[in-house]
Amino acid sequence: MSSISDGLKDIISKASLSARGSSLSRIRKNALSEPAAKWVAQSRIGCEVGHALSIVLATPGCTHARGGKGGCTMCSYILDGASQKVSAENLIQQFKHAMTSLEGLSGPISVKVYTSGSFLDPEEVPLEARVEILRVIAEDERIHQVVLESRPEFVTDEVAEFVRKSLGDKELEFAIGLESSDDRIRSLCINKGFSLSEFETALKNAADHDIGTRAYVLVKPPFLTERDALLDSVQTIIEVAKMGATTISVNPVNVQKHTLVERMWSRGHYRPPWLWTVTEILRRTRNQVSLDVNIVCDPVAAGKTRGAHNCGKCDDTFVKAIRKFSLDQISEHFEGLDCGCKREWNHALEHEDLAQIIHSLRFRIP
Repeated sequence: MSSISDGLKDIISKASLSARGSSLSRIRKNALSEPAAKWVAQSRIGCEVGHALSIVLATPGCTHARGGKGGCTMCSYILDGASQKVSAENLIQQFKHAMTSLEGLSGPISVKVYTSGSFLDPEEVPLEARVEILRVIAEDERIHQVVLESRPEFVTDEVAEFVRKSLGDKELEFAIGLESSDDRIRSLCINKGFSLSEFETALKNAADHDIGTRAYVLVKPPFLTERDALLDSVQTIIEVAKMGATTISVNPVNVQKHTLVERMWSRGHYRPPWLWTVTEILRRTRNQVSLDVNIVCDPVAAGKTRGAHNCGKCDDTFVKAIRKFSLDQISEHFEGLDCGCKREWNHALEHEDLAQIIHSLRFRIP
């Protein structure tokens, strides 16, 4: 990376640390026998529609966010973690508590295990807890699909082999937040802390053991115009599909507390993506990516000022179309969408320019 890029990277890292401030001291004390969050929703599982249980274990949180680089510019999920020491037994209790949400449901079921960091990081999830959690999943015949979230550095060949042996022939994916296939955007705009080559290595390690990769793609990182965000997401989805990703999860930025994105948003230097942009990304890529690769999207805080939104009048209609598409992969759901705000969205695509990016960089670093 050039000296100019290195300098910008340092500025972004310091700004992320400054925005985070003392927020880590505000992590709420949760009951360590219960997960930070859990919910059940309809989900596309392979070529079927079933139910997905999403579990957020209360762990110490992401090592990148806890480190000296400030974490990702848009993410404060670490605040959903635990402020106390978390034992393997605590995590097993949390998982089993969440699994009670599946009582009375038949398959196919997907279980998605999140930690606000990396399930495969032994500092977050001790091996004892990992072994027991995987054992419980393996013995439940209703569970057809398992999604385990992790940063790529923890997806080693040894770990992939262990997880595959533990779960037998269940459909399995490692979920990795690549965000963008452009190293410059991932480094400078998102402060992600890993390269595309590291992601590719993790994808290969997973594939060698018949494990898929669910790639998260971030829509509109800070410092990108609406047009550049749209183009970057489309390019990333197409490239990641070619790399061998099995599912692509499209994630529009939502403004989270104590992040650099929130600081910029509160000063009028950032707007979350338009829902018009999100639907255009899904429409374009579904026509260019093999149907063997599922493209899904469940925008957080959609229709609100902190999430992807249009004018307010048409937001619900757009969100419903996005969720229908995520279940059946039919892009025709977007064909009838229309609203007067489309003119404003088109204006944003055509007239946002470098001046806005330069203006956005003028935040103060205490």
